[in-house]
Amino acid sequence: MKQIPTDHKIAVSLEKVEKPLHASFHTGVYSEPYFSGSWHYHPEFELLLITNGSGRRLVGDHGENFEDHDLVLLGGYLPHTWIPDPKYLQQDSTEFCESIYVQFKKDIFGSHFVDIPELKGVRKVLRAAERGIKIEGIYKKNIIELLKEIPKLSPPDQLLKLIKILDLINLSTYKILASESYLQESFYFKSNRILKIHEYIMEHYQKEISVEACAHMVNMTISSFCRYFKNETQYTFTHYLNKIRIDFSKKLLANTDLPIKEIGFECGYNSVPYFNKQFKKIEQVSPFIYRKSMRDE
Repeated sequence: MKQIPTDHKIAVSLEKVEKPLHASFHTGVYSEPYFSGSWHYHPEFELLLITNGSGRRLVGDHGENFEDHDLVLLGGYLPHTWIPDPKYLQQDSTEFCESIYVQFKKDIFGSHFVDIPELKGVRKVLRAAERGIKIEGIYKKNIIELLKEIPKLSPPDQLLKLIKILDLINLSTYKILASESYLQESFYFKSNRILKIHEYIMEHYQKEISVEACAHMVNMTISSFCRYFKNETQYTFTHYLNKIRIDFSKKLLANTDLPIKEIGFECGYNSVPYFNKQFKKIEQVSPFIYRKSMRDE
């Protein structure tokens, strides 16, 4: 089997979406030997169609298999990844993975445009997509045809096609992916300071993260920062960091065959006993028992 390079990490990161100059959204085609498997998120909504590939799709706390014609719409700041089937990692494999995507911010339509009566369905779809939706139903074929056209069009026509697609999604059958509790626990911050710290942790949590560095980042003393963080999140800083790390380790335990030791390293723990201790503290069971229970289900 072709090994993923040692510097390749399946990790959460804040993805910076590079939009073309004078454009309010980004669209394109991804075509590589395999999907990178990186666990990431970005402020933009993302509409993504798998045109070639199979494996395991993770969205928030939801995981399921994907294959050709898998079509999803994901809200901003919702972590997600596509983990490729092992066949794409085989030595000398001629297989490849491909997707078409559109990434856009909710304010792409302006502050009031989406509120007009004619776009009531678009508002409904964008609200549902905050938890991620898998698009099915009789209009799916039409949506796919429109989406395939988007990368070839001029920016004004791309925007019009996107509105048409969102309206068709509203008429379609779709399945909500991430649980409501996951969204509520993970993504609503009253404070820009906490959001900034959250994004920093999501991007760097495989490495050592100190409370001192985070306090300095938001121009606070350590003691003031710790009190402020606990008041805003209901967690101590250390528990919050461990919660994010353990949350991702659960996804790797349930959706990959990586050894438990390697999963601990992937999630920022240099000590396997400490990883086991923190996992059990948060989940009340060991990583081994958690994986076994998920496989039994």
